[in-house]
Amino acid sequence: MNAMIRRFGESVAWGNLLRGEGLAWLFVAKIMLASLSALWLALRFGLPQPYTAMLTVFVVMRPQSGLVLAKSFYRAIGTLAGAAAILLLYALLPQQRVLFLLGLALWVSACTFGAARYRNFAAYAFVLSGYTACIIGLPAVSAPTDIFEDAVARVSEVMLGILCAGVVSDVIFPQRLRDALVRGVRARFVAFVRYSHDALTGTYDHARIEARWRDFVIEAIGLEAQRSSTIFENPQTRARSAMVQRLNLEFMDANTRLLRLHHWMHRLRQQRGSTGEVPRDAAVAAVVTAVETLYQPLATAFDVDLDAHTGEHARDLALSLSRFSAALPAQSTRLREGLPARVRPDLDVALTLLDDYARALRRYASTYATLRSAPVDSDAAPASRRHRFVPHTDTLVDLVAGSRAGLALLIGAAIWILTAWPSGLGMVILATVFVALYSSSPNPVASLRYLVTGFLLASVCALFCYTVLLPQADGFVMLSCALVPFLMVGSYMLTRPALAAIGAGFNIIFVDAVGVRAPQVFDWAGILNDVLADLSCVLLALVLLSTIMPAGGRWMRRRMLHRLRGYVVEACIAPLRGQRARLETAPRDLLQKLLAQPGASAETTAQTLRWAQLVMNIGRGVLDLRERMQVAPPPAVLSEPLQHDALPRLAELFERPGAGTHARALASLDEAMRIAVMDAPPGRRPLLIQLHLLRTQLRDAAYTLGGERLPPA
Repeated sequence: MNAMIRRFGESVAWGNLLRGEGLAWLFVAKIMLASLSALWLALRFGLPQPYTAMLTVFVVMRPQSGLVLAKSFYRAIGTLAGAAAILLLYALLPQQRVLFLLGLALWVSACTFGAARYRNFAAYAFVLSGYTACIIGLPAVSAPTDIFEDAVARVSEVMLGILCAGVVSDVIFPQRLRDALVRGVRARFVAFVRYSHDALTGTYDHARIEARWRDFVIEAIGLEAQRSSTIFENPQTRARSAMVQRLNLEFMDANTRLLRLHHWMHRLRQQRGSTGEVPRDAAVAAVVTAVETLYQPLATAFDVDLDAHTGEHARDLALSLSRFSAALPAQSTRLREGLPARVRPDLDVALTLLDDYARALRRYASTYATLRSAPVDSDAAPASRRHRFVPHTDTLVDLVAGSRAGLALLIGAAIWILTAWPSGLGMVILATVFVALYSSSPNPVASLRYLVTGFLLASVCALFCYTVLLPQADGFVMLSCALVPFLMVGSYMLTRPALAAIGAGFNIIFVDAVGVRAPQVFDWAGILNDVLADLSCVLLALVLLSTIMPAGGRWMRRRMLHRLRGYVVEACIAPLRGQRARLETAPRDLLQKLLAQPGASAETTAQTLRWAQLVMNIGRGVLDLRERMQVAPPPAVLSEPLQHDALPRLAELFERPGAGTHARALASLDEAMRIAVMDAPPGRRPLLIQLHLLRTQLRDAAYTLGGERLPPA
């Protein structure tokens, strides 16, 4: 029996492996078909650089058709915008070489700046617009009369490659990105509900809960990137796109609220002492016990068949959570009666956080159920401002990235002009491309190192193909036989995440170095010059990316942490409209970048996570407080100290953390609480709960915010 089970397991493993390999080789076959089709059509149409159409296929081709269509769409926009811009620039400065290069550098800088402000393939369109202008405009420095023909040819070659890649990807055994998105949404919902159950029942410890929170942050950003690409596949995915975005933001909300609840209960458990020991504080122990008695009915609500592929069980979960929230006020009154007055605020905060979490999870489950069972056209309206993903941006960092790309063009152009290097033009273009393309990468130096590996392999293969195989190729069939073995190697590497960057570099340089034309010109010195130019462009890009505001540097990390704290400042003083979605999404986007920074030690990563959690907790508390004041305005004797003293002091603390600003922020909250407690009507209790939570969180974060440790309140 055991042998049968083992053989069955081995057969399943082999089946999974073969299925994965089958998809990989299907992708290789499709990219070969698309690239050779583009090359053949470009040769038939008599385009001056047929290999550009082939190169476009390798750049835009991806295993999922949605990614191909999205990248093709934005590549087309970027190419057209770049061609139009360079024609306009040339019309303004037809005979001023220096001014022309300066204008081109400004355009590249502006495009790189735009790429840094956007995400996913929208950023790619900006990069394309910049380096398309370089590809068309730089040859015009020495041949100005050919610029219009070059622009038309470049656009034609790129559009031909896009057309071939899109048709092959979407017609021949298409792999839909929508299917991967649906599987990801379903798996994440199941994982989060089970994680919630384990977190509430004590299966997960403190460290594991925080690690899982970090994983969910990264998953949420990845799902947003997937969602933005699926809209190109079919009308059904476009109709549901807004609801998927809403689902993602509600997931972030539930994840944050569970973390806030856990942090509060973790604090109370530390005050109580270890389970099984005599509690250090019997009153606090009673609070912990009271809240944990409510965990059981909440955890029971999670016992549904989550593996079912319908939304009915998610709807059952949402109904159970609604009943739990409806019964909570009566249970809260009962639990408060048996506790001393000094710990009742702690219980109130815990129950408020528990209710907030249950309501957030109910919204998440309801949206998931609707998404699984609603008609495809039920969500055709765009997402509201409340449910819109807001990426993190930093104008200063983006300006530096744009300036660095413009500087790469000017330095490369100076080398090319001063040395009269025949292949210097290619070096200038590729150096500018790589600096612009990797400026927004969290670890550009590492990415370029992988690219260099692909360059070196491709250079050797290109020299062999160019000198030995191409001279023997007579006709398109023989030409294809000479190219395909090498291109299959690079394309297969694209299917392996660890080798994808090497494969991309291999394909780009191999196609560019071989440079198939009609008629084919064999220039042995020229190809050596081209290979040397390709390697030189990477060296120039590495130098600029490593010296001008390098990723992982101390200044960059301090800047990013300052911007992370800035979201609490905005929560304190900025208009409330749109702040909820901004606080939920932008800090997560920035946290993902911080965690991807190279050279971070374990201590640095832990500090980053502490700041991120503090920003999410305090920022959420501030917004809850301000929204409460907006719904039920307190009297002027309380609203004035809150709006003109407590919130500005809190903003000052996160703008300039230190012992002094921390003490002033605590003092302002103490004064607001003193005023709120005096003759407080029952309707002011939610405001008192928010103030107590904020004050306690500030005291607990004294070491992070002010470099000191305060005794428990």
